[in-house]
Amino acid sequence: MRIFNIYIISVFAVFLGACSESDIDFEPINQITTEQVTSSLELLENAVVGNYAFLSLADGKYGYDRTRYDVTEYMSDDVILNQWSGNHFSYSLTYQPTSASERSQDFWQYSYRAIYSINVANEGLDNLTDLSSEDQLKRDQLKGENMFLRAMFYFDLVRVYGRPYSHDSPETNLGVILCETSTDNEGLSRSSVKETYEFIERDLLEAASLLVEQKGNVYVSKEVVLAALSRLYLFMEDNTKAIEYADNVINSGRYQLLNSSVFPRSNRLEPQSNSETIFAVRRLETENVGRYMMGGMMHGDGGYGQIMVSSSYMDLLFKNPNDLRINFIDAQFELDSDGNKIPDPENKYYGYKVVESSSIPQYWTQKLTYQNDVPMLHSPVYFRLAEMYLIKAEAYAKLGQDDLALDMVNIIRSRAGLEGEQLFSTANLQNYDSVLDIVLDEARLEFAHEAHRTHDVFRNKKTMDRSYMSWQGWSGPSAIPFTSNRILHQIPEVEMLKNDNLIQNPSF
Repeated sequence: MRIFNIYIISVFAVFLGACSESDIDFEPINQITTEQVTSSLELLENAVVGNYAFLSLADGKYGYDRTRYDVTEYMSDDVILNQWSGNHFSYSLTYQPTSASERSQDFWQYSYRAIYSINVANEGLDNLTDLSSEDQLKRDQLKGENMFLRAMFYFDLVRVYGRPYSHDSPETNLGVILCETSTDNEGLSRSSVKETYEFIERDLLEAASLLVEQKGNVYVSKEVVLAALSRLYLFMEDNTKAIEYADNVINSGRYQLLNSSVFPRSNRLEPQSNSETIFAVRRLETENVGRYMMGGMMHGDGGYGQIMVSSSYMDLLFKNPNDLRINFIDAQFELDSDGNKIPDPENKYYGYKVVESSSIPQYWTQKLTYQNDVPMLHSPVYFRLAEMYLIKAEAYAKLGQDDLALDMVNIIRSRAGLEGEQLFSTANLQNYDSVLDIVLDEARLEFAHEAHRTHDVFRNKKTMDRSYMSWQGWSGPSAIPFTSNRILHQIPEVEMLKNDNLIQNPSF
């Protein structure tokens, strides 16, 4: 048997490649073997806590949260880059997928390291016998948390490397490598999209059956898993189940929408102070790595500030200038010698001159910074209550229950300070062609820059409109249809070289 050293406090194990161990040696201060850990419930509890750390684990500069963001959000129509960057996130932003992308490689390898560690811990938990009833409940709780984490890593992976489930032939479209155990994982082939989603579903359903403890929102409780199932079923187009699980979360009474006075500053709240947050990955101030944080490209105070809010999103947002979500935009105004904003009648949003970079107005998002008023500090939010209402809205719309869909939309719009004719009814679609289009735009308004938009566009078989990105040097397409191969990331070349059974995604 091969013995591995383990960081028992920070992370369970660090391994390279899909599902398999690495030859890298680590020398923690207190060394302990895998065999010792997996035979002790107390040590396995520490290991599961360590598995959470994979959601923000960094090797050097970039962590999982940053690389996950790079390969998803930057493909949306809510962002614009003010200049070409040599950083490999540009491959995502310009829809030029390549197997040489360091961001894609980091994302793949971070994910499978976590999955391997989770599998080792699960096997240890399964092998524990002769436990007291109290310890059995603890073991079940820990395994449930682990199963949720594995499901989330796979859900992120399949949405980056596989076509949406809603596209034709999920039975044959390629998903990702599925590793259910920590052994015999060499040379595995990619499962289908359908098989991957079913694997995730099984993990989540098992997790829901095991979880009994109501933990805080930076840990996994049953309601977190129910929220994940609701999102999963929406992606699988099982709209009835999506509504059912969203209702379970809403009716649990554990979460409340922030009121309109607190909501505009919600980015400044720690997760545990936010009644709307269902699950988040807590980042402490000591873990703030400044411009390398998740929002490092999205704001200039402590970050690079090279990616701005798109004119496309600004136009949608400013349809109602009293929309509270405008508060998440941090416009950089030009000032005169007295420090006053300079009027500009041509600025249709604010009426003042805005600093430009490469002719791009500097509209930054504040959503990913200023936790506790600290620049760049942010705890990534995976699920919040507003999504449950908008999941229901989308599912109702697809079931033809338009009144119910608009009721859900209006709950979110009312929280955003909109009222009267700014709310929707079947008699007042406000020039929209369908209720589904209303729902998708409301989700865009609510979740801008939270890594939802790219998935929402393509799984609904829409075209990503990038026509606003016309600055000199832009080398990507102005429109990306859902059928394009550009929406799929390439599997990293280093992984292809290690595994002859891997099939690469088609090139564009």
